[in-house]
Amino acid sequence: MLRRFRHLFHRDEFTSDLNEEMQLHVELRARKLHQQGIGTTEARYMAQRQFGNYAAIQDASSQLWGWTAWERLFQDFRLGARTLAKAPGFTTVAVLTLALGLGINVAVFSVVNAVMLRSLPYPEPGRLISLWEEQVNRQALLQSNSTGTKVGNAGSPRRTTVSVANLLDYRKATDAFEGLAAYDFTPMNLTGNGTPERLTGESVTAGYFEVLGVPPALGRTFQTEDDYEGANSVVIITDAFWQRRLGGDTNVLSRTVSLDGKTRQIIGVLPKSFASPAQFGLKTLVEFYVPAAYPKDLLIARGDHEVNVVGRLKPGITTQTAQAALDTISAALGAQFPRSNLGTRAVIRPLHEDLVTGVRGSLLALLGASGLIVLITCTNVANLLLVRAVARRHESSVRLALGASRFRMIRQFLAESLLLAAAGCIAGIALGRALMSALVALAPASIPQIDHITMDWRVFGACTAVATLTGLIFGIAPAWQASQAHPAESLKNTARQAGGKSSVRWRTALTVIEVALSMILLVGAGLLLKSFVLLMGVNLGFQPDRVLVMNISLPALRYGTQSQRFEFFTQLEERVRALPGVMAVSTSNRMPLRGGWSTGITVDLTPTESHDCDSQAVTNGYFETLGVSLQKGRLLTSADRVGGLPAAVVNSAFGRQFLNNQDPIGRRFRRGPGTPWITIVGVVNDIRRSGKTGLITPQIYLPAAQSDIYPVRLADFAVRTSGEPRQLLNAIQGQVWSIDKDQPITTVRTMEEVIDASVSQRRFQTLLLVVFAGVAVGLAVIGIFGVLSYSVTQRTSELGLRMALGAEPRNILTLVLKEAAVLVTAGVAIGLAGSYALTRYLEAMLFGIQRTDAITYLGAMTLLATIAVIASLIPARRGSRVDPIVALRYE
Repeated sequence: MLRRFRHLFHRDEFTSDLNEEMQLHVELRARKLHQQGIGTTEARYMAQRQFGNYAAIQDASSQLWGWTAWERLFQDFRLGARTLAKAPGFTTVAVLTLALGLGINVAVFSVVNAVMLRSLPYPEPGRLISLWEEQVNRQALLQSNSTGTKVGNAGSPRRTTVSVANLLDYRKATDAFEGLAAYDFTPMNLTGNGTPERLTGESVTAGYFEVLGVPPALGRTFQTEDDYEGANSVVIITDAFWQRRLGGDTNVLSRTVSLDGKTRQIIGVLPKSFASPAQFGLKTLVEFYVPAAYPKDLLIARGDHEVNVVGRLKPGITTQTAQAALDTISAALGAQFPRSNLGTRAVIRPLHEDLVTGVRGSLLALLGASGLIVLITCTNVANLLLVRAVARRHESSVRLALGASRFRMIRQFLAESLLLAAAGCIAGIALGRALMSALVALAPASIPQIDHITMDWRVFGACTAVATLTGLIFGIAPAWQASQAHPAESLKNTARQAGGKSSVRWRTALTVIEVALSMILLVGAGLLLKSFVLLMGVNLGFQPDRVLVMNISLPALRYGTQSQRFEFFTQLEERVRALPGVMAVSTSNRMPLRGGWSTGITVDLTPTESHDCDSQAVTNGYFETLGVSLQKGRLLTSADRVGGLPAAVVNSAFGRQFLNNQDPIGRRFRRGPGTPWITIVGVVNDIRRSGKTGLITPQIYLPAAQSDIYPVRLADFAVRTSGEPRQLLNAIQGQVWSIDKDQPITTVRTMEEVIDASVSQRRFQTLLLVVFAGVAVGLAVIGIFGVLSYSVTQRTSELGLRMALGAEPRNILTLVLKEAAVLVTAGVAIGLAGSYALTRYLEAMLFGIQRTDAITYLGAMTLLATIAVIASLIPARRGSRVDPIVALRYE
């Protein structure tokens, strides 16, 4: 080994010594022959012949001294680099083709890596779990009330947030969990420090940061004594808030902030990199955390499901073991509290799985589509290399004739392929970075960790692995073709080197595969595109045009009662209604597509049955503002106030599902035992509150003025205008400040913007797959064009002979187009089978159509066939214009 390393760095010295040693052997042998009576010149020639081939001996010696195999491999790559440099056009086209496929793959894999593969930024993230409750029994809805915002997407459709009272019992599973902590969004108004601002925050229980395993950068976290009603008011802020609003003050722990009119002492600053589980998939930054300090009535209200829960498993405990412990507790609570807990079950999943469940299927589908793009680029480059291999048959034959082994030929061509792959990988990474930025800009904010996409070692490793694998894949066919050359035949002087039937078969097979893969992508894109068109055509049941919606969350310290909040919005409606251009105004707890309130009710027709119903508290102008039409009865009026008969308006679905299609007018319902009966006074048309993909569900509208019959807070304010609604924003803000100078307005959106955001994820998926399909079809067309062009070139003499014997140009045109038809038909047939097998992974992403939609398949076939025919016409017309005299002159 030492000798080999010495030879590596002192090659010239070793070569000189070897030459001197060989020369000495020849001179000694010549001297001995001369002593035997042979002449000096003859003795020297005889000695050289007896000694043997200098080069062969030198090569054998180098194998003993040096790194022959590695040196030959290096020679292959060096020769490959020189060969590619001599063909800049071919090299550029091949590298750019690979860069396109690899760049798309890198960009999509970067998103998949950030969202699905990268661990959450907490210590030992594999032990973190998400906990929620599911109501498996309809009886559980009787006392059920949920206003909490769900963070994750795993579980059944009956998933709800967690009851605080139940959480206290779940914490008794101490053998399974190190801790369970609750958290929920708590937006508050920041006042007394410049312009009033609505901040997004969270209320969390003591131990929340300990469960996540994140200590503060400054100060301390919440202790048990901070987390009870009436405790000292404290707050922990994020690094972003510290820098943005407090200027990074080093004495921050001695400062206070006013949130919702309450002065809170800052006790800690979180690390710069910290993000809570609720932050992933949320565009707005969470900037502060306050103790939950749940009131006593919530600690005993098992039917109120309000909070999200995160937990940390003990070391060695699996989710199955922890789930079994929770099942035991859930069963015991159901037996002890049958009215509220019978049929309510606590469910857990790994936290990361819960956060990404909603986007897992779509991201995997996009990753699969980008993988098909890589395969298509491979086949395109393989076709290019096959053509180049045919053009180099003379060179290959010379090398074989001079003694090169067929294995050496294969290795040389594979070295060139790997060099192309390496260059394509570098260009692909550069293109991938640009595409990655575009993906982040286009992607909806609901994708978890979408803002944390980077090119880490996984992305580089995956790109390198894909590039190496593709280099071997697209290099095998031309390498094998080059190694099968027959020197005796190939070295004959001919004007045109034919590629042979084997080369034609390879190129035809690759083109068919390319068309098939393009067909799969085209069908998938067609299904998503048609699905998206159908989705956008769904009628929401209300008129969203020229409606501006905003949130005005009144602080509980100043507006502690429902009547105080109602009085504020009554004044605001009167002032805003008087503004020029305002047609209608309204207030509710949440406008459509901005959240809601679900509650259990019983109807007088079937008092023993419970029903889950979407509910809203609204002012009288709600239906006019949103354009919801009255079907029968009356709408809410100013007479529906506290002290009057509790009234409500319902939608048509309420009567269909809960009253067996009977007339709802005059029927009564209530939210639970002990609550007042509410009389139905009107029926309005159905609307899709949760968006275009949402189902039409029974809904009730309670008058905001009867503040004693609903538990939610009025917060969303809507204005219908005669012109552009955003032009009134400053005027509306002025009216709010004229009532309360410390009250900001937030989440200002036109209703059309809200609807657009609700379909952003489907639009993102559709757009990407359509782009991928377009790239695939483009590459397939290039492949078909290349095959036919090459075929026409190789058959020039044949076509000339046909025309000399009387064939018309249209006959030649038909001949070439038939060849194209065979390629396209075979590819489409294989692609149809592949589409049928693979589109089942798109079913969850479709709306309104089946994955076997015949029109989509037929449309994809027609589009691909039409484009293929257009691409085939150019070489076909060139073949039909061959001059017989010029063509036959080659022979």
